Amino acid sequence: MERRTRIASGLLSLALACALVCPPAAPAAEKAPKKAAAKTAEVKAAAAKDAATTTPPSKEEMMAAMMKMANPGPEHAALNPLVGTWKTTTKSWMDPAAPPEVSEGTCERNWMMNGRYLVGSYKGNFGGMPFEGMEVLGFDNTKKEYVSSWMDNMGTGIMLSRGGAMDASTKTITLAGTATDPTGKDFAMRNITNIVDGNTYVMTMWCNLTGQDQKMMEVTYTRVK
Repeated sequence: MERRTRIASGLLSLALACALVCPPAAPAAEKAPKKAAAKTAEVKAAAAKDAATTTPPSKEEMMAAMMKMANPGPEHAALNPLVGTWKTTTKSWMDPAAPPEVSEGTCERNWMMNGRYLVGSYKGNFGGMPFEGMEVLGFDNTKKEYVSSWMDNMGTGIMLSRGGAMDASTKTITLAGTATDPTGKDFAMRNITNIVDGNTYVMTMWCNLTGQDQKMMEVTYTRVK
């Protein structure tokens, strides 16, 4: 009997020592709710993110975005040096190996629609014939690029061109598009406008008629004071 008592006492002491050194692990039933809660939170966060990207904006949000896009910005203000009355000197190269043909003209540029579009009206001569042209130049806030439309009395089409932001270091805008020759064939062209100072700017036109760029025209604008 005494032996049994000693054995039982020893087992009890061993159990107590083990309990003190190695505390019991948390029951699996307690861990499961924490994992389930974390998973539920992840699912809810993903659903909220999907809802934010798929829910269409309200009318108020659309109107606010529209008004923001409609307001002239710094890219429009960068065109202010082009506003005014100008005397023009044009050099034209029909044959790149020959001297250019030189002619003079005038140009009037003014803002319309509260500084959204810059309209230029040009008058001069080309090839010994009276020449008239008109350009509408602006900056598309949505597409983040300059856009231009040009029409003149030498055709019935409208030439469209577009380009990125102004190069601030050189104050240069490059617009690229396509034009159509008298046979109806389209060719690539680009216009480069360089603001020299407050009273001078230069526009050069390059065309790709033979597989390489060719300088076709250079117009120097001098402000009429």
